[in-house]
Amino acid sequence: MNILCIGQSTLDISLPLDQDLIENEKFRVYDKLESAGGPATTASILLGLWGEDVSLLSRLGDDLYGHYISNILFKAGVKHHPIPCVGFSTPISVILTNKSNGKRTIFNCPGNIALSDLCVKEDVNVMLTDAHEPEITQRFLTQHPNTISVLDAGGYRPNTVEVAKRVTWLVSSETFASGYSGVTIDLNDPKTWNSMYERLHELNPHPIVTLGERGCLYEENGEIHHLSAFPAIAIDTNGAGDIFHGAFVYALSHKYNLREALRLASMTSSISVTRRGGSLSIPTLDEVLSALQHV
Repeated sequence: MNILCIGQSTLDISLPLDQDLIENEKFRVYDKLESAGGPATTASILLGLWGEDVSLLSRLGDDLYGHYISNILFKAGVKHHPIPCVGFSTPISVILTNKSNGKRTIFNCPGNIALSDLCVKEDVNVMLTDAHEPEITQRFLTQHPNTISVLDAGGYRPNTVEVAKRVTWLVSSETFASGYSGVTIDLNDPKTWNSMYERLHELNPHPIVTLGERGCLYEENGEIHHLSAFPAIAIDTNGAGDIFHGAFVYALSHKYNLREALRLASMTSSISVTRRGGSLSIPTLDEVLSALQHV
């Protein structure tokens, strides 16, 4: 096992909308998409499609959606190790996508998550977690302290904060970083970068903050840098962050330096938003490498 992903699996139901939501109205959607989703799951699918030896620990119900996701993982080359769960229904996410700008609103139904005593005994090179399985993740970090570990910190939640303290790389959304630090990033004011990083360093020595279409912040040799996003006309941003994390893990596994790892992740994410469907929008590695050669 080279790479292990731990986290949530969902059935993503994407509904593109070309009008504002109004209460007590009906809306017709003619191009619904269904795909496998969840931060760790989407990242694992990218890694499998890119030829990595990747395993995924997640919960799936013994139901139609669970079997559908299992089949997608198998076709992508992901070795799925189900977390034992009795009477569990496969989680569902309904994603409303604004057709004018690609931005999305997500309604996630995670199901009832019971505590698990599952342990991972095998050694791995890199572990990615989305903190949706905090007990299993914390147990892994205790038992494998030398493994390179990456946290996809999306929402600002207590469990995510605790995991952030122990991983090698904290790769957080702006939502998480601002929620924890109390700082709003102004790209024209580096003082806000420093203020945010002072707080994030209380959690982790290697924070990276993703800023969507504004790129990301990272630190190297004690200096905070801004990496711009690659230009893209977005039609669906669902899964873009998960795809960024998957590509970043690929780069770590292949010993990229930090800036090149982030450029690979950023380009992969930028290509993905020009397509619909979360994990369906993952570009091939050749596409990404070719695009990087032309910028």
